[in-house]
Amino acid sequence: MQKPYRRCVMGGTFDRLHQAHESLLHTAAMMAEEVFVGVVSEELGKKIFKNKDHADLIESYDMRSDAVRQYTSQYCDKLEVEPLYDPWGPAPMDKIADLIVVSFETRKSAHKINEMRRDNGLETLDVVIIPWSYDDNGDLISSSRIRASESS
Repeated sequence: MQKPYRRCVMGGTFDRLHQAHESLLHTAAMMAEEVFVGVVSEELGKKIFKNKDHADLIESYDMRSDAVRQYTSQYCDKLEVEPLYDPWGPAPMDKIADLIVVSFETRKSAHKINEMRRDNGLETLDVVIIPWSYDDNGDLISSSRIRASESS
């Protein structure tokens, strides 16, 4: 099946892979021939996790990247899962990428990446924004909420 995009780039923490993550990853895999997923590294995590709720409970990079790889490889033959050492990863300079899939929460990052791409003389990425996911009680599904329930 021909997919509408050549290469999707995306990134995140992907702690406790859940329904909302799966929606992001599945969308990317269905829309692009190749998918690059940057998973926040331990090094970057030390800087950005300090403000997250229950940061001490965030899974290791290996656990998070393995979960991303295992889930996404069901739908995508050309998958790269690599650590992110900065918030942008290779997206601002990836000459092949033509799509980015983000959550509603991280949509501003996609716009920043597109600014950086323009500054680098590259075409901007088409942006697909995945809406928030809610559980059966109508509560937002998030890794922070999952960690909070585990800490109780």
